[in-house]
Amino acid sequence: MPEAAGAALTDADSELDELLADLASVVRAAVADQAGDQPAAAPTGPDRARWRRYAELGWLSLLVDAERGGAGADERAAAVVALGMGAACRREPFVAAGVMVPRCLTGLADSAPVRALLAEVIEGDTLAVLAWQSERGECDTRVVAGDLPVEARPDGDGLVLSGSVSWVPTDAADAYLVAVRYAGEIVLVRVDRGTRGMTVAPRRAADGTRWARLDLDGVRLPGSAVLGGGTAARDALNSAVDTGTLVCAAELLGLIDRMLELTLSYLSTRRQFGRPIGSFQALRHRAVDLWVQQRLTSAAVHSALRRACSDGVGPDTLALAASSAKSRASSAALRVGNEAVQLHGAIGFTDEYELGGYVNRALVLAAWLGNARAHTRRHGRLGAEMAAAPAEYRRVAS
Repeated sequence: MPEAAGAALTDADSELDELLADLASVVRAAVADQAGDQPAAAPTGPDRARWRRYAELGWLSLLVDAERGGAGADERAAAVVALGMGAACRREPFVAAGVMVPRCLTGLADSAPVRALLAEVIEGDTLAVLAWQSERGECDTRVVAGDLPVEARPDGDGLVLSGSVSWVPTDAADAYLVAVRYAGEIVLVRVDRGTRGMTVAPRRAADGTRWARLDLDGVRLPGSAVLGGGTAARDALNSAVDTGTLVCAAELLGLIDRMLELTLSYLSTRRQFGRPIGSFQALRHRAVDLWVQQRLTSAAVHSALRRACSDGVGPDTLALAASSAKSRASSAALRVGNEAVQLHGAIGFTDEYELGGYVNRALVLAAWLGNARAHTRRHGRLGAEMAAAPAEYRRVAS
């Protein structure tokens, strides 16, 4: 893992205090012995021992306020962890389960079910992920009830769910926070693994991780499984998705950092015609192009984090920041990965070499939560909507 991993999100910003720099050091030390894992995923899913270790380090509670047992930090802290995990090619669902779920739960009205699940999540006892996407997995401006593929109908004090939700980040979660449409509104419900009527269909991704499609056929849930509904649930879900998108861009930056480092190291050690191939002008120019992509991505992610973490930021500004960072990071990660493989030659195509794991991970994360093209379009739509809004609304939104 690069020694400088994390510095791009801390040292470059004088407003960040020493705690974030210390966090970056802790992340480097915690994942240093995990770097270089081969891309084949364990059949049991995420490593639960590592996941509990992340909870002990406080990474799962970074975005939870102190009153609820968290660190009360912001997206910059989560991004530091994600960048470090990307640089080490860790494939645990930190963004999905350690960022999006806590952010969503803290945005809901305080209730016994929400408090219980939040405590389980930040302690590392329950691995939970959000489930809301249709098979198309489109990235639109906002998640609205009409887009949700799962419908709920009343059943006494509870609900009955029917439908299928796709692109769930792991098939091995203990609980799924499913967003359903009910009476024209979004309702978030907890569906535990093994619930009768729910089938978890695994999907193997390019990086070896296993994603899932949830098929819900008449799943009956008690009233206690309802976590929230209405405007609060809609806003909490959208905030979680935008926060996850932004932090995912930081994880992609970590992958880019390491792919660039591996490539530069190879160019300096691989010899041909009696000298390192990195001394050839054509290859040096291509290496500089990769460095430019890394610097542009670092600047985009850093700028987006500063914007998202400004005082009084509104949901539209968070969405704009997330799309700007994800668009750049997704595009750059794919380009750097493709060029890195070509510059390595034949060894770059092998699963045994470390680079392969990073390239495959970049393929997955670049598409998750919207690819570069989708977020470029989304950024344009959001910007146009904000520009056309009345001045009073723009002040609130920003």
